[in-house]
Amino acid sequence: MRSVPRSMAASVFVCLCGAAHAEPARGSRILGADSCATSGCHGGAGPNRGAHSIWLNYDPHTSSAATLGNGRSKAMAAQMGLDGAAESKSCTICHAPNRQVDPSMFAAGADRAREMNSVSCANCHGGAENWILSHTRDDFPRDALAQLGMRQLGSAYQRANNCVACHQNLSDELVAAKHPPLVFELDGLLVAQPKHWHEEEGFSNARTWLVGQAVALRESAAQALREPGEIRTAEIEAIKELLRAAGAEFPGIGETLVSEADAYAKRVSAQPAKDGEALAILTRLAGNREPFGKGAFASVAEDHRMWAAGHYAERLALAIDRLNETCGKPIADGLVNDLFDAAMPPKAFDAAVSGGFSEKLGIVAQALSSAP
Repeated sequence: MRSVPRSMAASVFVCLCGAAHAEPARGSRILGADSCATSGCHGGAGPNRGAHSIWLNYDPHTSSAATLGNGRSKAMAAQMGLDGAAESKSCTICHAPNRQVDPSMFAAGADRAREMNSVSCANCHGGAENWILSHTRDDFPRDALAQLGMRQLGSAYQRANNCVACHQNLSDELVAAKHPPLVFELDGLLVAQPKHWHEEEGFSNARTWLVGQAVALRESAAQALREPGEIRTAEIEAIKELLRAAGAEFPGIGETLVSEADAYAKRVSAQPAKDGEALAILTRLAGNREPFGKGAFASVAEDHRMWAAGHYAERLALAIDRLNETCGKPIADGLVNDLFDAAMPPKAFDAAVSGGFSEKLGIVAQALSSAP
């Protein structure tokens, strides 16, 4: 597997996940990451014992605020008329989410300096004051933990909801300031992140990918209602086409599309995976060259159809990379790499690039059909 797919690099290291809900559950204050760090809890060895150590030493979420001081962030802040990225909620909401949290929500003894400069435990799991003792008990119901403020992240749907706000949603203002583009691909993000958890029985990478794409569609449709435009429409149609090729149809528009995509993501996340599902999806995606043919994306304004095809190609390359890995690599790494190389950014996608990508996709499809 590619350690961090090209198109996801910005998403993993520039706009870090977990800040979709910066404020912990009402009444459950933040204890700080150090409250998880004892050797008998998440700072030791063995299953579920090394989570804090992995986060602290290997996870880029630990230093997410550092990005706000680099040259690119300074240039973006200047273009947006901000005094600095580190002082603007537009930037800190994802890179330093605890700066938005009311000081009263930090428990006495919490290391606020660290909490202010990272995407920390509380941003993904919730403030732990009310549940830190209860969550160590195997017999304590998860629903009860959720009521105490512990965010449940066991399902693909729950994880997607927790991460998508910072791994996909960019305002028009941030796009105009040349923020790196974000392509939300849940399964790839989970694989790229240093893993401080273990998957439960029945976990499916293919289902995780499907849920992530549906949530990406939901968010794109919702954002188009807030900030409509041709690029938003092109993005929506590209994701819809990818999901259609995978076997899911979304006929609605506007609020109806938001609801359809959310319901699909929730339903698929709750269903057990089917035998051979990943290979079936991979085969359908690799064999679908219609998005690069004449008449593709007819519902998109003509001058944005290539943008839609480019966004589709970008997401398709990521999908084939992940599903190929899940299926035991029936497609050689070199062919997948060639597909990535052919997937230019949407703004650079033209007829010649589209033809080249389609040709590479045909080679991938042939290799897959010939695999033992």
